[in-house]
Amino acid sequence: PFLLVWLRASKTGGAQVSRGIYIIGTDTEAGKTVVCAGLMYLLAEKGINAAYYKPVASGEVLREGRMVPGDAAFVCHVSGFDLEMKRISPFSFADAVSPHLASRHAGRMITPDRIREGLDFLKARYDVVVAEAAGGLAVPLDDDGYMQHELIREMGFSCLLVTRAGLGTINHTVLTLGFAETAGLKVKGIIVNRAAETTIEQDNILMIKKLAAGRPVFVVPTLTGVDTERLLAGNIREAFHQSIPIDDILRLMETI
Repeated sequence: PFLLVWLRASKTGGAQVSRGIYIIGTDTEAGKTVVCAGLMYLLAEKGINAAYYKPVASGEVLREGRMVPGDAAFVCHVSGFDLEMKRISPFSFADAVSPHLASRHAGRMITPDRIREGLDFLKARYDVVVAEAAGGLAVPLDDDGYMQHELIREMGFSCLLVTRAGLGTINHTVLTLGFAETAGLKVKGIIVNRAAETTIEQDNILMIKKLAAGRPVFVVPTLTGVDTERLLAGNIREAFHQSIPIDDILRLMETI
């Protein structure tokens, strides 16, 4: 029943109304791309017309004789999402470095207007947009210091924070939540990624729940056989089926 009501609410007077969530991380390698792949797979299984958007991507891989954004290739492989790579990542760079440096090396300036145009293209065709940040929130997108958190706020997204389960994650998580609030972003929930059954990690999860200020906290276990660069999905589909209630994620999404 919730899904039916939700889908009906996506249409207002025949017009397309899209909802979205921006997947942000406490730092690079927190696991945002794996989370995006898992969420996109669950949305597809649910019959939701969803798009993946990573407007700025640093780090390309060779696929079928051409260089493509590695994160987008993995998400598409896991979820079955199919769209031109230039639509998924309008600013894709070969170097796996900070976007401002990758942009400088490539001689291509990252322009917010083009990113917003890309989002408008997706909003006109999809009910849901799952967007992914490049690294953390305090990431410069150009040499003038235009920051990623500014772009996310200007596009009107609320966020889902991906954090690690291991030592140091409490500090990283709380600092990111505080910075997001200062930057004018709404963090609607938290996903603790790669959680093992150790005493330290389980206690970290309990403390993050206490400090989450009422936000829902989801837990994804340590995955096996996953390799984003080699396009190995491992047990990601099964693990997300078991650990992430996709209806709860949909409830967190707001109109964009």
